[in-house]
Amino acid sequence: MKKLLSIIPVIAMSVLLLTFVRCEKDTTCKLRVKCYFSKTGIDTGAAAAGCHVNIGKTEFAAYAQDSGYCDAMGIFETSFPLEAVLGIEAQLETTDVDNNVVFYAGKGEATLIPGETVEKVILLVPQQE
Repeated sequence: MKKLLSIIPVIAMSVLLLTFVRCEKDTTCKLRVKCYFSKTGIDTGAAAAGCHVNIGKTEFAAYAQDSGYCDAMGIFETSFPLEAVLGIEAQLETTDVDNNVVFYAGKGEATLIPGETVEKVILLVPQQE
């Protein structure tokens, strides 16, 4: 009987610890935007290195906006503190083989998920003047 009485506080303490102790989960929403050139908006070409990426809108809160440039692999990575559905705009001005200026642009949308990295592909198509 004494053994049973000495085990009850240990069990009660274990239950209390498991009930009130919690692990802090990473709730950061990460976004990886991959930009590629496209002739038709369906096909995927080379990575668009140096492409400028805008995420969110100017009327959004500062924590729901970001912008920057893609690396040599055409990838731009960022993170946000809260989940959201954000618009993505990407653009790049370059020259073709005849030294003519060509403007490329593409759009998309990403749904951010807490604790996960969301990947979005943006296809940049040449824009008509």
